[in-house]
Amino acid sequence: MTKLPCEIVKDLLPLYIDKLTTEVTNSAIEEHISTCPACNEVMESMEKNESGVLSPAEASGEKKKIDFLKKIKFRSRIRILVLSVALAALVLFLGISLVRMYFVGDKDEEGSVTYDIEVVGNDVYVTATAVKSNEAISKLNIEEGEDSLKISCRTVKSSPFASREKKAVYRWKSSEPLWLITAGEAGRIVWMEDEPIYDRTWDVWSTKHMYVGDMPANARTAKALLLSEKIGLFTNELQTAEEPYGWTILFSEPLDASYEKYYLSEMRKAGYEMIALVQNLDHVTFRYTIDGEELEDTYFAEDASKGFGQDVKNCWTSVKLFQNYVHWLDTSD
Repeated sequence: MTKLPCEIVKDLLPLYIDKLTTEVTNSAIEEHISTCPACNEVMESMEKNESGVLSPAEASGEKKKIDFLKKIKFRSRIRILVLSVALAALVLFLGISLVRMYFVGDKDEEGSVTYDIEVVGNDVYVTATAVKSNEAISKLNIEEGEDSLKISCRTVKSSPFASREKKAVYRWKSSEPLWLITAGEAGRIVWMEDEPIYDRTWDVWSTKHMYVGDMPANARTAKALLLSEKIGLFTNELQTAEEPYGWTILFSEPLDASYEKYYLSEMRKAGYEMIALVQNLDHVTFRYTIDGEELEDTYFAEDASKGFGQDVKNCWTSVKLFQNYVHWLDTSD
């Protein structure tokens, strides 16, 4: 039999390994590889690959592929885990926010809730109303002290679960007479000695301060009195060099003559209220222009005390007394 060259044997080896060659070809290949180490090695390598056993170089390349895929898979798992944690945190945050917004709510800060109080015998009737139309009252609490009650509530966003207004009735249990009712986190006085305290009274009275030289405090008082809204923009001059101390309001724009009576009434009320709210203030002067004429009106603490029947500086210590003083100003104009 003619001996096959190595090139032909190598070409036939894949068919030989897959048993696709004839017996004659098989005999020729077997005879060749029995005497040719190189072709025998090639055949052994092909047989190993066929059986799933890789060569060292192939095994190294395959390992790199597997390691690379493992890294990608690990990174994908980390990304999925991070996204899952972030999504869970977002859902938790939204859940907590919704519960707080619609069920738990916020404490009643100054001006967020109005309170209507009526005391009949030992029964205290309380009505709390959210100031904003898109808010509601979620909870109304009443705590009893020795001679006072403290009312508080929480506000939430409007929903079918809470209404804008909430009512409660409390039976006074103490042997001491009820003297004071406060409401809200700021301790707003809403009832004192058998008399409800109006929001406007509290808003103005709570700006009281000791010294007319404290201009920021003066500004808070003037703002509470709605001086700019009722009359017009103004600047200030203070006389604090020596007693008696004074506060001058200078209106920036001329006033309409057809509303002169209204302006004078508002100046009088504001001036006398300022005197009651600033402890060391003796007089308030208003300077203004009507029809080109510069005018001036001054109001004194002494005149206010005579008209009210007692020292107006006492109003500084009692919001109820201040409310009575404001009532006197409204009815004696």
